[in-house]
This record gives sequence, structure tokens and C-alpha cells, in this order.
Amino acid sequence: MIEAILVTASVMAAFYVILLRPVINQQKRRKRDISKMSEGDEVLTTGGFFATVVEIRTMDDGPMEVLLEVADGVVLRGTPDSILEVIRSAEVDGQEAPDARSLSADGEASNADRAMNE
Repeated sequence: MIEAILVTASVMAAFYVILLRPVINQQKRRKRDISKMSEGDEVLTTGGFFATVVEIRTMDDGPMEVLLEVADGVVLRGTPDSILEVIRSAEVDGQEAPDARSLSADGEASNADRAMNE
């Protein structure tokens, strides 16, 4: 009897650690990124397009709208749900803020990011 309870508890704990916890953390990070999103941020849409946030509109009677520029003169209108993740934050004080995922442990940008920016 005790063995069955221990096996069930072990399976439930493994299920939580392996499947649920990463998804919950990803949802929290996405919600945080979207709440901090500002004009000029580079984002990845759920459709796989990279775009720059041009304007964020908050409406009294409807959902929030985000205007995304995917190419010069091509602006798409969507909701924050259409944004998968914020790739790069807007420029801060004239300097582009580095992407947190591309920094090494000592705060240096990775070689791939340096090569891409050249």
C-alpha cells in the first residue's frame, strides 16, 4: 500500500518537474516581457516574423493593440497575444540594450551577436 502511494507521488513530482514547471516559467517570462514591452523593441511574432514595435495602443472598450513594422513602410496591427517573445529591447540612452539571453556569465555579448551586429 505504501509502495503504491510512493510510486504515485514520485510520478506526480516527476510530471511537475519535467513538464509543468518549464511551461509555467515560460508563461511568466512571456507575460513579464510583454508588460515591459515598449516602442522600438524587436519582437518575434507567433507567425515567425521579426518586427519592431511602432506603437502600443490601449483602448477603453477593446483589447490592447500593437503596431508592428515588419519592413520599411509595412505596418501590421495585432494584439499582444500575437507576440511570442521580445528579442531585443529598445535603445536606452542612445545605446542598444543587449539581449539578456545573448550575454555570457561575465556580461559580455556572445561572438555570434557581435558578428551579427557588424
